[in-house]
Amino acid sequence: MPERAGPGCPPAPEVSIVLPVCNEGPRLGQTLAAIRDTVDVSYEVIVVNDASTDSGCDALRADPPPFENVALVDLPRRHGVAAARNLGAAKARAPVMATMDAHCIPRRGWLEKLLEELQKPGAGIVAPQISSLEVPAATTFGLTIRDRELSVDWLRRRGEQPYPVPLAGCACMLMTREFFRAVGGFEAMRSYGMEDVELCIRAWLLGYSVFMVPGAEVAHWFKKDPFPVGWHDFLYNRVRTAVLHFDGKRLERILSSLKTRPSFSDAIASLLVSDIWERRRLVREKREHDAEWFCRKFEIDL
Repeated sequence: MPERAGPGCPPAPEVSIVLPVCNEGPRLGQTLAAIRDTVDVSYEVIVVNDASTDSGCDALRADPPPFENVALVDLPRRHGVAAARNLGAAKARAPVMATMDAHCIPRRGWLEKLLEELQKPGAGIVAPQISSLEVPAATTFGLTIRDRELSVDWLRRRGEQPYPVPLAGCACMLMTREFFRAVGGFEAMRSYGMEDVELCIRAWLLGYSVFMVPGAEVAHWFKKDPFPVGWHDFLYNRVRTAVLHFDGKRLERILSSLKTRPSFSDAIASLLVSDIWERRRLVREKREHDAEWFCRKFEIDL
């Protein structure tokens, strides 16, 4: 149930939608309009402006604002996508939270179908099919790990009813705020990338599920020039994921595959002075399964 509102406060919404934004231009307005036109429950949108240098967020400062139930959080410097999502989640008031890219067009019925699946026991993350706004035939029904560099492949539809998938992408994920707090939020990744992969692995290992809801659809604009990610951040995020969850020969093989990349030693040096060992300890104290179980369950060869 939504939280009770205090005296003089508006009632808490049923769903909080967190949108990290960096130089989205007019796409942000299109996403907000699509949310408004397809959501039939009380909701709030938290737009986290990750130090954009364009004018895409300017309209949200107008009086009156162009959209209701939208809060803008301006960050004075770049925090990266994972941190921006966490900052938005910290301000969410609803018991259910959606994380979505700010260049998406959700289709009618998307939230209703995801909410239905989220009510089932053991649900951790539920996700819709993600179609392409430019190439409608290019649709992903979840993701899997493709190789020892922890790259991912799109999955095809396996059926009409919801079913488990190894990974879902952050283009759109739905989860309860209670789950998000219990698992510890998004990991402290650098810049952009891997925050969705790592969170899904962690969900499975902690005893939750990640489910694809093929009847729900969110269309996504696949950027031709995504956030620039240097080799240091690219490798840092992948090595952090590997060290958090993998052991033994699998971990050795992942690190061996990544170490030929530029800046590998710098990424390792940054990781060793981060909070990685405390995070690794906390995850392993709570987990019900290990990475061997995860790889066997989804036939992932690392």
